[in-house]
Amino acid sequence: MVATLALALLLNGPAEPRLTVHLSIDQSGGLAARQLQLAVDEVRKIWSDAHVAVTSGGYGEPNAPDEATISLRILLTLLPVKDDAQRTLGWVTPGADGRSAPLLLISLPAVTEAVLATEAFDMPVKRLPRGLRDRLIAQAIGRVAAHELGHYLLQHAGHHDRGLMRSKYVAAELVADWLGPFKIGDAELVVVRQEIAALAHLQAIQQ
Repeated sequence: MVATLALALLLNGPAEPRLTVHLSIDQSGGLAARQLQLAVDEVRKIWSDAHVAVTSGGYGEPNAPDEATISLRILLTLLPVKDDAQRTLGWVTPGADGRSAPLLLISLPAVTEAVLATEAFDMPVKRLPRGLRDRLIAQAIGRVAAHELGHYLLQHAGHHDRGLMRSKYVAAELVADWLGPFKIGDAELVVVRQEIAALAHLQAIQQ
């Protein structure tokens, strides 16, 4: 048994430590608990490829000491659109030190508008049963939140040509069944893991 474990370590290297992001849902935007869970599940699925676990809880609820807590606020705010730019679905804000703050902001009206303007299951979303529309909106919120989480963990406001950190999404991608357009690049994983570990350590000291 010892020899087998040693051989596995030689072949695969030591296992990376488990890193976890805890989403503290500070504002729900009036979404039902089921929708919030669906949104978090979507974030979890997207970030699982990067070996990042995602947990969640309401504001003030305790979480494990080794988890990096990041606030998620679902707002009833629509940002103005300039020229022919895509409406802003979510954003992060700078902290006092100039870095992005551990706070993800999602515009529920903007996401809802995008979802209702597209099609799913070969039908306009606005014609689908309400329960299905609500599920698609929750899924879209999760995908937007996963993108904004990437901005925080990578600590830059720029975008990439492909994958999760693209600057624009087609609305149909937010409601599609597959997650191909939301992949996280391998080159980004080292920075992501360092940021999660650093935030978890800082928050543990501050408690």
